[in-house]
Amino acid sequence: MNASIARRLAPVLVLALALAAPKPASAASPAVGTLAPDFKLQSTGGRTMSLSDLRGHVVVLNFFATWCPPCRAETPDLVAAAKKYSNGDVVFFGVDDREQAPLVQVWAKGKGVRFPLVMDSTGSVEEMYDVRAIPTTYILDRNGLIRYRQLDQLESSTLTGALDAVIANKPLPETKIAQSFDDTAASSLAAVRAAIAAGKPADAIAAGKKGSDKLSDIQSSDGSSSIDYFKSTQELDALDAALGDAYDARAKTETGAAANADLAQEALQRGQVAEDGEQFAQAYAQYAQAVSLDPSTASDAYNGLYLAAVEMKQHDKAVAAGQALTKAVPDDPESWLLLTSADLGAKDYPGAFTASSQALALASAAYAKKPTDKQTAYELGRVWLKFGRAEIAAGNSAAAQAMMRNSAAAAPNTIVAEEANEQFAALEPADIAMTISGASAAHALKASPAKLWVLVKNPSSVSRSVDLAATGLPNHWLLSFCYAKVCQPFKSTINLAANSSLRVELQVVPLADSGGPWSMQVKADGGSTASVTIASKTANATATVSAKPSS
Repeated sequence: MNASIARRLAPVLVLALALAAPKPASAASPAVGTLAPDFKLQSTGGRTMSLSDLRGHVVVLNFFATWCPPCRAETPDLVAAAKKYSNGDVVFFGVDDREQAPLVQVWAKGKGVRFPLVMDSTGSVEEMYDVRAIPTTYILDRNGLIRYRQLDQLESSTLTGALDAVIANKPLPETKIAQSFDDTAASSLAAVRAAIAAGKPADAIAAGKKGSDKLSDIQSSDGSSSIDYFKSTQELDALDAALGDAYDARAKTETGAAANADLAQEALQRGQVAEDGEQFAQAYAQYAQAVSLDPSTASDAYNGLYLAAVEMKQHDKAVAAGQALTKAVPDDPESWLLLTSADLGAKDYPGAFTASSQALALASAAYAKKPTDKQTAYELGRVWLKFGRAEIAAGNSAAAQAMMRNSAAAAPNTIVAEEANEQFAALEPADIAMTISGASAAHALKASPAKLWVLVKNPSSVSRSVDLAATGLPNHWLLSFCYAKVCQPFKSTINLAANSSLRVELQVVPLADSGGPWSMQVKADGGSTASVTIASKTANATATVSAKPSS
């Protein structure tokens, strides 16, 4: 892959493979110095949270997903920074990319994430902030103004340096590595343009490739997260555009296959520039031009076609690009995984299963030849993981669980195994939870009823039927479950939608003389059982109320 293209295509590809609602071409990231757009989302625990509620605090706004390797890699630094700044007025606030709350809860618990996480289930907030790749991080000052923004994994030193500057209301420091990137980009661009002006396109191409390689090395070195992604992308685009001019100039001195090869490279360069500028129709046309001129560019061109089509929400074109890639590179599991993603975007689940099966066959065959090779095992685990996610998208949780087991077994002690185990745990039906709603104690006279309320919650991502039951009541006492103007003694069955709750009245009545005033007390700490203690002259007992999924 062309180095200048690979530098930016990779993070965007990771995002595009998972996003189902790409942004329109007119979107633009909120700029530094502007007010951060407000939004309101549900937390993983179901609480509504607004960004504007955090005014008065410095806010670290991090867009992430559990499937994103750079997001997972930066999580320990985010957790450490949140702890370091916990005594000040800094709030860390995570926005998840269209995943299910149970999965994010499992991931957060395993990673020790204690700061609030909200669910961008439709991608509307990502669209508002024009998040094209994750992780993306914003730091807001106490007035809600954007003081810092960055795309890609943040190193600890970069994060704390930016935070300290915002807290102190000082300009953000420029690092030596960022200055080195700027200088290298400027000198490389100047060299390319000078060679073109001198009528030496070959020298211009050589200078552009050399500059691209140097910039790629800088971006891969320690401290590179301090390089401003948005500024560096503009610098890289300028170099890519100049390289496109150089290829075009050399093509005019050539004929036949050589000319076509240079024109194809020109199209790839211009396609990347259009992609970065969110001119997706133009990018699609450039990538199509590249593959038509030189089939050897198929891998780069079809990936570009896929990305542009997804961004334009033209899923038929995305599927066509994926199919073309599998024909061009049929023996690479990655080609079939891209087609799987394209089919999932088009909601063609049979097609996704077929593509995943082909990827699995290829990865399994490679593993059979090299069962001790870690990279081969890792690839097999990735394919099982992707296949399982396709099953989840199609609503086949049981099949997905089996594939998550296979994924973790194929690539133990890897990030793939972590993700598979987290997803497996999230697919396990969560226990029904009961908490007290209102008062915890009530009093009554003789044979009068006493009433207290519990909130019964279904934390699962699927709707469930729940059996309520009361056991351990003393003789001649009755406990009824009351809701929606219906009371049912001793047992009841309720239906709860995914991630929903129902307030249920526990009505206790003595069926014989209680000997005078009596009381009841409820204890419920979020588990699937609650205790109801009855205290009277004629009876003292503790009954158990249980809430279990119907069998």
